[in-house]
Amino acid sequence: MVKITKKKPDTPQSLLTTGAAEITVLKKMTKAKLLAYKYKSSLYGSPAVKDKLKSLQNDKCCFCEATVSHVSHGDVEHYRPKAGWIQKEKDKLTKPGYYWVAYDFTNLFLSCQICNQKFKRNYFPLANPAKRAKNHKQKISGEKPLIIDPGKDDPEKFLSFNKEIIVPVNNNTKGLETIKRTGLNRREILKNRFEYLETFSILADIARKNLPDSAKARAHFKKVSKPDRIYSLMIRRNFPDLV
Repeated sequence: MVKITKKKPDTPQSLLTTGAAEITVLKKMTKAKLLAYKYKSSLYGSPAVKDKLKSLQNDKCCFCEATVSHVSHGDVEHYRPKAGWIQKEKDKLTKPGYYWVAYDFTNLFLSCQICNQKFKRNYFPLANPAKRAKNHKQKISGEKPLIIDPGKDDPEKFLSFNKEIIVPVNNNTKGLETIKRTGLNRREILKNRFEYLETFSILADIARKNLPDSAKARAHFKKVSKPDRIYSLMIRRNFPDLV
């Protein structure tokens, strides 16, 4: 997981116009109307929005860092769930959700379908549930989410690696919840990360020795540790002397 930087000019025009207008309408709705409202995936998940997110995220899932378009179309993930939220397991879905940021670009990310649909879904736990903003008149700035916001938080403060396994830095709660709620150590991705790491473990031996290709190997580590590469945090944590 890496931080994703978004600037104001990055926001697709459709969200600035149609999206903003839709949010204005949502803010005027009664609770009954909000519960019946059908969110417009054609707006928040439009090609323009998805392409911009894909570009900003280097075609990587905002959570697991795997390349998205190689294996799926990807989902436009709402960091704060739009229709309803769940604090903890076995809780029922509480509605409405964060309707006022349903078309807000800062709340949208590109995610692989497994991270989004199988794991995170509507989970949005807070350190203090009593501080949850339940409508647009309440400020979300008072919340302390327990899932890392890749657009605001620095994931490296909360997550590290023990070989291919993601671990929370100093066992922090935010790291623990993020790993659990986004499936960062699911079996399939552990296998993929292990195989990727295995190759670099061999390359590291070359990079650390005075061999003809050592300089090339060290230069390659510099490249693959950059945020635009898959599993870049894993490389940085496992080979700090080479990045």
